[in-house]
Amino acid sequence: MSANIFAAEFRRCVSMRRAAEFGECGTKVVTARLLLQSVAVLVIAGGVSMVSGAARSADMATKAPPQGCVQAVDGFNGKISGYGGSFANDALYAGTGTVALPLGCAFGAQISSTGASFDGRFLGATEGHLFWRNPSQGLLGVYGSYVYWNQAGGVRSSHIGPEAELYSGRWTLQGVAGVEFGNNTSSVVGSVIQTYDVKTRFFDQVDLAYYLQDNLRVYAGHRYLGGEHALALGGEWGIPMSHGVMAALFAEGRVGEDNFHGVWGGVRVYFGQKDKTLIRRHREDDPIDWGAGEFGGVTNGASTSPVPTSTPQSCPNGDILVNGVCEPPV
Repeated sequence: MSANIFAAEFRRCVSMRRAAEFGECGTKVVTARLLLQSVAVLVIAGGVSMVSGAARSADMATKAPPQGCVQAVDGFNGKISGYGGSFANDALYAGTGTVALPLGCAFGAQISSTGASFDGRFLGATEGHLFWRNPSQGLLGVYGSYVYWNQAGGVRSSHIGPEAELYSGRWTLQGVAGVEFGNNTSSVVGSVIQTYDVKTRFFDQVDLAYYLQDNLRVYAGHRYLGGEHALALGGEWGIPMSHGVMAALFAEGRVGEDNFHGVWGGVRVYFGQKDKTLIRRHREDDPIDWGAGEFGGVTNGASTSPVPTSTPQSCPNGDILVNGVCEPPV
């Protein structure tokens, strides 16, 4: 019923004198008024519903759904390694301990320490990594290491530079490069002077690795340490255990310039938050320990020279040498 019809009906009812007619008409007026109010309420409610629905639709279209964080390091983890062999024609026996931990979500840190007997003398090394990583893509970070060998008064070598890893299926390309620097020291051994000179220069360590299966890794790489080049070949076979533990057998060999060669192997035990394959441990837990193989940084700068011999002093005119001074005979 329209508003004009409602008004006309109201005026007609008011002009009626009979109470019965007025009552009947009043009922019609009240009914019409209620009907109009109901329609108005429905229109307003429908309009509000349409506006709010459009607003929700616009909000859903412009806001991206929340995404979970991809951990750079899958919780606190570590590993210990024991190995032996030879390097630069000298015996080598070593042990390395490593721990890694997440720093927030996308970043992580790793610290490792090595103690070794090399050529019958103590050798110690420590290294650190600070990095960003996405386990499905790769790693970018900063690397630093320090090596000390108790030879000739102490030979020291340090390395610092960026590191990176790239993951593609079963392939991993990883490496570190930067500046190598150290000290110069020498000692007399028998009839020769043995000198170790660790100069400030470029260094690199690079591996191209392939996982023949999830728990078997082989790699070929390049090492430039102490100013000399070497080819590195190696592999690692992981043996799943339980409770986040994995054992592994590993070996590496190097063929390079001068004495930059050797071969060693050993046993490694991984500790983590959960059971996982070797490839996942390498990409989700701790990065590679470059410092455990930086022996070339302290040995490749070695050189020897003969001990100078002094010519016996003689005195002219029959004089006699007394305490290094020529005096006439008495």
